[in-house]
Amino acid sequence: MNRQKLFLTIAAALSGLCTYIPASAQVTIEDCMEMARDNYPQIKQLDLIEEAARYDIASVSKSWLPQFNISGKATYQSDVVEMPFDIPGFSFNLPHDQYSVVGEISQTIWDGGTSKSMKDVYATGAAVQKKQVEVSLYSINERVQNIYLGILLIDGQLQQNSILRESLERNAEQTQACIDNGIAYKSDLDMIRVNILNCDQQKEELLADRAAYVRMLEKLIGRSLEGVELTVPDEKTATPATNEIFRPEIALYDAQLSQNEAQMHQLDSKISPKFNLSIQGGIGRPGLNILKNSFQPYYTAGIRMSWDIGALYTRKDEKRKLDAQMRTIESDRETFLFNTDLNAMQMRSAIDKAQEMLEKDKEIISLRESIREAGEEQYRNGTISMTDLMSRIDDEYNAKVTESIHRIQLLMAIYDLKNCLGYGTNEN
Repeated sequence: MNRQKLFLTIAAALSGLCTYIPASAQVTIEDCMEMARDNYPQIKQLDLIEEAARYDIASVSKSWLPQFNISGKATYQSDVVEMPFDIPGFSFNLPHDQYSVVGEISQTIWDGGTSKSMKDVYATGAAVQKKQVEVSLYSINERVQNIYLGILLIDGQLQQNSILRESLERNAEQTQACIDNGIAYKSDLDMIRVNILNCDQQKEELLADRAAYVRMLEKLIGRSLEGVELTVPDEKTATPATNEIFRPEIALYDAQLSQNEAQMHQLDSKISPKFNLSIQGGIGRPGLNILKNSFQPYYTAGIRMSWDIGALYTRKDEKRKLDAQMRTIESDRETFLFNTDLNAMQMRSAIDKAQEMLEKDKEIISLRESIREAGEEQYRNGTISMTDLMSRIDDEYNAKVTESIHRIQLLMAIYDLKNCLGYGTNEN
């Protein structure tokens, strides 16, 4: 028996093969995928991105709060305004040293949409970052799938090993009876015992492999699997009914297009005029009335407009750049959908192929069982040797292992299709 055949692929074993594990609880492959996602360190970035975006948006919102500014100055001027003629009874003496302290309160009443566009840019930028993390997290599903189905494969091999050992034990008892009656050789019994020892050795190797797989899965999901049964996926219910795509990359492309649109709106806000309500109050020498050479309180109030037309110089190039980015995103999206659809077609073909092979496996196993039963009867009648009987037992065992591997390939193809289409996302 070639043990290497048992590891042709990593997937689930036959339905019901997990009865090998005594369990008080059950877990599905989808449960493990969700737990692995929640346990993966990178998921913390989602909250951090959201938190950073809230701070950025809050900072933009504060631009609408009243702004208060205090300034003061003391200057000495080399020359001041003087009257070119004398007026009887009136003196004008503007000092060379002048002082002022001014406080100003300004309130934005229209910013041309700048704050709204900046909020949209920050929000859509955060959405893009979160979707990028989601795309990265989605790759965990394949790792969980391989390990989970690998454990079920080993469980199936262990049960097949147990069935084989029971068959060898039964034949050993029958051979011993034949030896006692003088119609069989002791070497026949020794041959059976060698195969029993091989079964025991293979069982120990399988158990060691299973323990390693379980440790890896526990590390991924962050929980202990002691006393937990891994349920076998149902082939019919697990297979996606349609080729509709739910991959996180689709949401990423949508987020990138929304970000591009927000950046386009930001260009419009750059060329819009802005209006502020301003109130100033202060004291200085001279005050607003420069004819008085004394400290005077004063105030001013009004509306201020600012319009930076310099943004018009680069507006056309910036719009073309954003338009090129948008077309690139749309092209990437179309390419991704095309390739994903093509891969889905190939995976459905693999599913159909595995199902056809399973149907043939059932017929082969039935025939191999019949041949082995006939061989046991022929050996008891002395018409075939123990070597021939062991060969028939091995053929039956290998046929069952092959059927298990083909079912594994079917389940692997099904979950490859689900992952390809995005049925492992939170939305599905």
